[in-house]
Amino acid sequence: MLPLNDTVELDLAQKVLATRAMLEIAQIDAGHVAEEIALIRAFYEADAEPAQIPFDSLLSTASQAAPLTEDSFPAAEQRDLVISSCLMVAYADGQFSPAERTAALSIASRIGMPAERFEALDGIIQDHLLSQLANLPDAASVAVVGAELAQPVG
Repeated sequence: MLPLNDTVELDLAQKVLATRAMLEIAQIDAGHVAEEIALIRAFYEADAEPAQIPFDSLLSTASQAAPLTEDSFPAAEQRDLVISSCLMVAYADGQFSPAERTAALSIASRIGMPAERFEALDGIIQDHLLSQLANLPDAASVAVVGAELAQPVG
């Protein structure tokens, strides 16, 4: 089960912080930023509020680290949502690089998520991504992708 739960609520300030955290991840590997930005934009613009800062304004500050603290997302479900979203961005280009992993772990630490929970969410995201491939007719390709996802980084 993917931990991106529709019942988890973020207020506008939290939504901005979560978006900025995902933008941190997207800026790390320059190769496929467009795909990652599209994923982040969809997250941010879903159920847009009238007072919401335009996405392009957030994008223009993407090179700056999000000001995250342990108080940013007080509920465990909110932290899970943020880190799961960051992981999805990291995997969006098909590869979770060591630099992306370091950045995602840093974000998790800054919001007060234990490393063990981060690892559990990474496993859940990998399982989810593999399940999306399960219906492909070419089982050998699915096996190759599965092996790549399972490889330790670093």
